[in-house]
Amino acid sequence: MDTTLLIAFLTTTLLFVAAPGPSVAFATAQALRHGTRGACVTVAGDALGTVVHIAVAASSLTVLIALSDIILPPLQIAGGLFILYMAYQSFSHARSGNGTRARASDKATFWAGFFACVSNPKAIVFFVALFPAFISTEHSILVQSVVYGAIFLTLDAISILAYALFTMHTVKRTTSRWVNADILSGLGLSGVGLAMVIKGYKAMPET
Repeated sequence: MDTTLLIAFLTTTLLFVAAPGPSVAFATAQALRHGTRGACVTVAGDALGTVVHIAVAASSLTVLIALSDIILPPLQIAGGLFILYMAYQSFSHARSGNGTRARASDKATFWAGFFACVSNPKAIVFFVALFPAFISTEHSILVQSVVYGAIFLTLDAISILAYALFTMHTVKRTTSRWVNADILSGLGLSGVGLAMVIKGYKAMPET
């Protein structure tokens, strides 16, 4: 491993994960509705999306990257619609007044977290444009990719969980008596879903 490049990657990653994005917003919304479990499941889905980015960057799949303008917009729209459906479920739960929390949504939460990550332009730019810059040709590309990937996954997971759980505990401590957590979750999910749908629609190639 090149120590200089490793330190540079670590610094860049810390700066990258410190800025909240769609994954943080989604994890926070899920934490408000499902608690720590919801945030953890979201992080697991986000991690799978990150693995996809790392695999693409490490494998230098230039053809796939070239097709990203065609592949990613529909993926963003599909993911956004899926998250909007989850927002609808949150609002419906708030209206029903049912005090139980359905654990069957874990799978939906996982894949929504995956969509939020894998279609995030910020993450795509990082792994396509920046990630290869930290790879030294004098050392094993596979080893460097695994190490860098593990570092990013760990720091990203810690950042998302920290934001989500801090917000969850703050909201529950200060507003739980007069603000419904399902409504807050629905609003957060609606914002993320709409942003993904609009971004995907604007990025659709002209025919």
